[in-house]
Amino acid sequence: MLTVLPGTLDETELTRRFRQNDPTVVMKVGRNLSKVRRALIAADRLSNATYVERGTMDNEQLMPLVEKPDDSAPYFAIVLVAGRAWTP
Repeated sequence: MLTVLPGTLDETELTRRFRQNDPTVVMKVGRNLSKVRRALIAADRLSNATYVERGTMDNEQLMPLVEKPDDSAPYFAIVLVAGRAWTP
C-alpha cells in the first residue's frame, strides 16, 4: 500500500512510518531533506530512496538519495522510497 507523507513531520514520526510502511512518497521536502535523510537512515531505508527535483521539467534532477551530495532542495522536491520487495 502506497503511503504519502509530508516532509514536515517530526523525525521520530518519519522514522516510525518508514519502518512500518512499504512504498512511500515524501512531499514538501525542501528544508526538511536532512531530517528525511536521517529518518531513512534510522529506519534502514536510505538505499531504497530516490530524490526527485523538478520532476517532468526540462531541468529535472533524479538520483538515488544516497548519491545526493548535500541537503539543499526546493520545497516541492520529493523523495520516493521503494517497497522492500523491489530490487534495482
